[in-house]
Amino acid sequence: MAQTERDNVVNRTNLADNTAGDISETDMRDALASMMGYASLVLSIGSAPQDLTNVSTSPVLIDVYDLISAQSVDVNTNGSAGVLSPTFDITFGSTGIYQLQFFASFSLSQNNRLVTFTPHINGSPGVIQVARFVATGGDTGVVAMMGHIPQTAGNKLDMRVEIDSGTATVTFLAAILSVFRVG
Repeated sequence: MAQTERDNVVNRTNLADNTAGDISETDMRDALASMMGYASLVLSIGSAPQDLTNVSTSPVLIDVYDLISAQSVDVNTNGSAGVLSPTFDITFGSTGIYQLQFFASFSLSQNNRLVTFTPHINGSPGVIQVARFVATGGDTGVVAMMGHIPQTAGNKLDMRVEIDSGTATVTFLAAILSVFRVG
């Protein structure tokens, strides 16, 4: 039987305290669908380091993910797997508040560069970003970010990287991007 995501007021009304046992199975399924929502893809670097060439002062799409764990807990579609698009973006399955997590360890082909990672929504930079100064290009830099972002169903998320001057190759040793609905 299909589940329906409902807003908080409807769920509180349907699940109001009672002693007659009149909370239906449908009300419970709908409440679970509303709480769990949609979890999107978890992307990671799989094996050997991956190079992203020609990174400059303009944001460049991070398209080096080669191992994809497409886990979806969207109870409305009974756990069907998510799909990574050919353009390395994630489509939000339902409207809500999402938790974004990003981690990367990397090195550069240039010294003394500020490297900035920014999520983009529908091609525009989001409000969260994280930067790391790399003094010696061969050193391993590490960045991590986490934040909550309100999104509308159908919006697309991708991660991009830029440096403060010149052009460099960013070699990813590991990277993880995950997004899931929390509200």
